[in-house]
Amino acid sequence: MKKLLLCAMGCSMFQNAFSQSLRDSVIKIPPVEVHGKKGIGSIVRLPEIGGTSIYSGKKNEVILVDNMNADVAQNRARDVFARVPGITSWELDGSGTQTSVGARGLSPHRSWEFNVNQNGCNVNNDLYGYPEAMYNPPLEAVQEIEIIRGSAALQYGPQFGGMLNYVIKAPDTSKTLGLETQQTYGSFNTFNSFNAMGGKKGKFTYYAYFNYRSSDGWRPNSNYNFLNAYGSLHYKPTDRIDIGVEYSRENYLQKFAGGLTDSMFAADPHLSTRSRNYFNPIVNLPALLFDYSINNKTQLNVKAYSLLGQRNMVIANPNLPTNADTINKTLGSYSARVVNRDYYNSYTVDARMIRKYTLFNQESALSGGLKYSITSTDRKQNGVGTTGTDFDLTQTGTYGIDLLFKTVNYGAFIENLFRITNRLSVTPGVRYDNLVSTLNGTEYQVYKNLNPVSLSTSRSILLGGIGAQYKITETINSYANYSQAYRPILYSNLVIGSTTAVIDPNLKDASGYNTDIGFRGKIKNILDFDVSGFELYYGNRIGNITLTDSKGNPYTFTTNAGNALTKGVEAFVEIHLLNLKKEHANYDLSVFSSYAYNDAKYLNGKVGTVDLTGKILEDVPQFISRSGINYSVKNVSITFYYSSVGGAWSDANNTAASKTNPSVGYVSPYNVLDFAMGYKFLGKYNIRIGVNNLTDNKYFTRRTETLVYLGNGVLPGDGRSFYITLGAKF
Repeated sequence: MKKLLLCAMGCSMFQNAFSQSLRDSVIKIPPVEVHGKKGIGSIVRLPEIGGTSIYSGKKNEVILVDNMNADVAQNRARDVFARVPGITSWELDGSGTQTSVGARGLSPHRSWEFNVNQNGCNVNNDLYGYPEAMYNPPLEAVQEIEIIRGSAALQYGPQFGGMLNYVIKAPDTSKTLGLETQQTYGSFNTFNSFNAMGGKKGKFTYYAYFNYRSSDGWRPNSNYNFLNAYGSLHYKPTDRIDIGVEYSRENYLQKFAGGLTDSMFAADPHLSTRSRNYFNPIVNLPALLFDYSINNKTQLNVKAYSLLGQRNMVIANPNLPTNADTINKTLGSYSARVVNRDYYNSYTVDARMIRKYTLFNQESALSGGLKYSITSTDRKQNGVGTTGTDFDLTQTGTYGIDLLFKTVNYGAFIENLFRITNRLSVTPGVRYDNLVSTLNGTEYQVYKNLNPVSLSTSRSILLGGIGAQYKITETINSYANYSQAYRPILYSNLVIGSTTAVIDPNLKDASGYNTDIGFRGKIKNILDFDVSGFELYYGNRIGNITLTDSKGNPYTFTTNAGNALTKGVEAFVEIHLLNLKKEHANYDLSVFSSYAYNDAKYLNGKVGTVDLTGKILEDVPQFISRSGINYSVKNVSITFYYSSVGGAWSDANNTAASKTNPSVGYVSPYNVLDFAMGYKFLGKYNIRIGVNNLTDNKYFTRRTETLVYLGNGVLPGDGRSFYITLGAKF
């Protein structure tokens, strides 16, 4: 008994000592925030706070490209953006070299109403002068695509469309060297080779890819060769600091088959009217990145990046499709082609910081940023080129247009997320931009001689906005947002693009606003949805109006057509049918539908005798419906995509097409069905097969005039095509 008592006393003393030792060794661990993206399938939402940005109350979508069963080898935009309601996609050709998307009554032309980014760095040619985005990365290299609608203006700039950001894949940090290869072969002798490597070694991470794509094209004279490469190296000296350098390069040569009249398209959309038109963009994107988590409440992000590029075009006979580009019997050769060249140079420094703090016993956040950029566009057009058939930039004499555009931009924004309760938050914000633009050079104007041009403007722009979000449940919320927007006169608005175009010398800047209200969320792993109403007001909208000169010849007049309003509904629903009763790990059957209705009209506007009041906005389909069904069992996935897009007018006064002017007119409604199947096997390998335009429908998405290298008139969409991809990851 005595021994037991001594043992118990000893055990008690040991336990007390051990307990005391534990109490003395307590370490306070700071709270860690884990941000998840709510959603199921291949579409999710941004968190309320991400990095140095605030997304609460903003309509947004994130496309998870890796989760998608689609033709990413050819950047098939209509399928990739299918789950984002309201996205209009123009198809200039089947190459996917140029992604052209728009929304809410905005022109999709090379996505120029969006602030287009790659890893947060802007890739528009000249954001305030000529904002075309000729660059877009191959989607096989993209991890996700972030889209924030018009409310993005305060954080990213005054674009009406909002922000579109391609996020490049991150390396597998569990490996020193990881490899990926995807090899695709398809119809029309299409070949695509994507090869990537990445990994982590010590405090360094790296990722690089090389992409080559070539094709003969569906139509004659539509062949192309595409090169895109990327490399990144990041160094983390501590857990709080990340220093990175990135570089991207794009260079491709594309031939364009020319536009068609309506009768040509009806008879044979496969027809080519041009054989000597070429397009050659070259884009370089170097960037330096710095991220510093000062503490668990404060984060700093600084980017310094450039866009250094060219846009080269060789154009034969930029007139009507009915005017054949043939050998001149008198000269014994083709006529001389037109040479157009642009040189882009932009330099930007963008610094952003966020500070989280406690207010009303809730965590709020203050985000702000400063931006400085200087951009220049050296535009040389209407040069006299060679009479040959190959790509050749040789030209003689002086350029008919030789202009230098420069813009210096100082910008600042501030937004504050106020969490009033654990359910309700409000986010007001303001943005200020100062723009100083100059134009100098010479221009040959229609019916005039070579004239000197000089222009200098200075603008101060103050924009405001406010958003709100209310959590109905942990996974469902309502949101509302209002944000002002602005768009200055573009350089392209000041330069005559063809002999049948005239520009109003009294053009004014456009301004307006975006507003959203909606509900979004998910119910378990069964239902994902986002339903909202919107309104976009576009004051002093610049548009093209078809007029007739004193000789009865039609011409396009570019002017402030009037004040426009687009309002409508955007809805997305995806349901996983097999999860209604019980969640299945190896099986899934889902259907989705994204739908947008656009009521887009001019509120007022009168040019000469043309009254635009009540006219439908150009390039705006009344509805855009994209739906699909996906079935997956273990490692096999089968998907059908169906796109149904309503008709649209191509000019402001809704002019009917004619034989003498096929560049304007009605773009008829169209339907396209696509099929994709993927199979992953042996843990490392994959195979994808697909059919685009399964029913071989005849359709077109746009008409064109000012982009003369494409050819005036109707630009047909591609007919049926097949592809197969073999890939592996090691």
